[in-house]
Amino acid sequence: MYKKILILFSIMAVSALALSGCATTRNIQGRPIVSSSVNKIINGVTTKSQILSMYGPPLSISKNILKPGIETYKYRFRYKKYVHMGDEILTSATRKLTEKLDITFKHNIVIAHSFTTQGNISLKKILKKKNRSGSQSQNGNNNY
Repeated sequence: MYKKILILFSIMAVSALALSGCATTRNIQGRPIVSSSVNKIINGVTTKSQILSMYGPPLSISKNILKPGIETYKYRFRYKKYVHMGDEILTSATRKLTEKLDITFKHNIVIAHSFTTQGNISLKKILKKKNRSGSQSQNGNNNY
C-alpha cells in the first residue's frame, strides 16, 4: 500500500512540474569566430580587405585620434542558454560561450591581433556543427 501511495505521489509531482512550464531560452549574439582562421592572420602581412572577407563587418571600430592610420576592429560572439521554471528564470546560464577577436590595423595592414575564448569549449563544437548545417538561429542584435 505504501509503495502505491509513493508511486502516485511521484506521478503527481512530476505532472505538476511538467504543467508549471519548464522552458529553455537561447541568446545568441554575433557569429562564432573560427579559431583556425585566426591562425591565418599574420601581423604585418594580412590586409584589412582580407579580414573583412574572412569575418565581415566588425561589431565596432575604434580609431586612435593621436595616432592617424591606427584603428581596431572588434568581433564578438556570445551564446547563453537559460532554463526557466514557470515565470522564474534560473539566475545563471546553464551553458555559455564568449569569444573576442580584436584586430589592430596601421594603414590597412594588421599590426596586432588577439583572440580569447571563455566558457564551454565543447559547446563551440556543437555550435560549429549547427552553423555548418545552417540550422543556427540568431536571436537579438550584436549589441552587448
